[in-house]
Amino acid sequence: MVNPLGTLVRIGSYRSVPFGLLGMAMTAIPFPIALIPAILIPGDVKAKIVYGMLAMALLAGLAGLPGPMRRVSIWFANQMLGTRIASPPPQSKVAWAERWRSAAWLIVHTTLGWVLFGLGCFLMIGFVFAIVWAGGGGSPIEFFGERVTIEAGTAGLWTLPIALVTLVVIAYVLAGFTKLFQYCAVALLGPSAAERVAAAEVRANHFEQRNRLARELHDSIGHTLTTSTIQAAAAAELVDSEPQLVRKALGTIEESSRAALEDLDHVLGLLRDDRSSREPERRLVEAATLAERARSGGAVIDYELTGPAAELPATLSREAYRIVQEGLTNALRHAHPGPVTVRVAVLADALRIEIVNPLMEHAAVSGRGGNGLPGLTERVEALRGELVAGPAIDGEPLWRLVTTIPLRSRS
Repeated sequence: MVNPLGTLVRIGSYRSVPFGLLGMAMTAIPFPIALIPAILIPGDVKAKIVYGMLAMALLAGLAGLPGPMRRVSIWFANQMLGTRIASPPPQSKVAWAERWRSAAWLIVHTTLGWVLFGLGCFLMIGFVFAIVWAGGGGSPIEFFGERVTIEAGTAGLWTLPIALVTLVVIAYVLAGFTKLFQYCAVALLGPSAAERVAAAEVRANHFEQRNRLARELHDSIGHTLTTSTIQAAAAAELVDSEPQLVRKALGTIEESSRAALEDLDHVLGLLRDDRSSREPERRLVEAATLAERARSGGAVIDYELTGPAAELPATLSREAYRIVQEGLTNALRHAHPGPVTVRVAVLADALRIEIVNPLMEHAAVSGRGGNGLPGLTERVEALRGELVAGPAIDGEPLWRLVTTIPLRSRS
């Protein structure tokens, strides 16, 4: 049940007071300019007042046309009225439709500010009656053309309930103006359809960036941890019998860890919005080092790269490196002990990557979990390619991942 007296004790009901005063204060700057047409245009006093008010409205509207004024108006409305209007993205350009809405808002803001001030002054008459009575009465007051004399003593007690009623009315008037300000702010400063689309694009780009960073971390750090685990396990078994192999494995772990740290520094730099952070260059021709690191840990890797890989565009070459990295990581994690075959072929019209590894018995039924395949699929689809992953169709206990990415036609 709504409590009608709750408005009297709710602080937010009186937000219209400072906000209306702000609207009045904003008219102090254009006021001297608005006097010019009021003085120059012939007419009686009432006509000159109308000319001055129209000039003030026109100047207030012109002040709302600049793009930054819309953001400033939204900020003041949110801070002083308690609204939650979304501000346009900083990089977006404010369209003229929104500029005209901002101009209309400034006209409404300043106009309502003066109306609230005048209405408040009128309602204060009730308190004037009570003050005159408290001072002893006897003073005549001009009220709507009639002279009212407030007598002292019990004869003037009627002024006290008038003052109390006036106080209640003022409270509700202030609450009503607060609601009116809030409604007009949302209607005139709220995001339009174009601004909602722009904000949605900003959010989509933000989520896309986050997903890309997640893929980078998953691919680089995941591969390093997988190969380092294999190499460390192999080194632990050979520490007494084959110290030279242990040193080689430790060197490989150090090398792969340094590469992973470069990727981690890049991703953290992007999260901090560090403009100087540069993405480490990883090209397809360097994918052979991934196989070498895995071999040093005891894995059997049959790696082959054919075709002019060095001529691939930098972006495609970098993404192809990540695809090989993630595919090899998945194979090392989930494969039954056995050789892993990696075939990378740069053809005339496409780039083909095929990774085959022995399949565990339960994998044929449940498939592979985790984020590896979804991340690979996103990379390949972004390059307008196709990815097929699953058990071999010829019945052999093998898992095959095949990626085909079209190349741009050469002129």
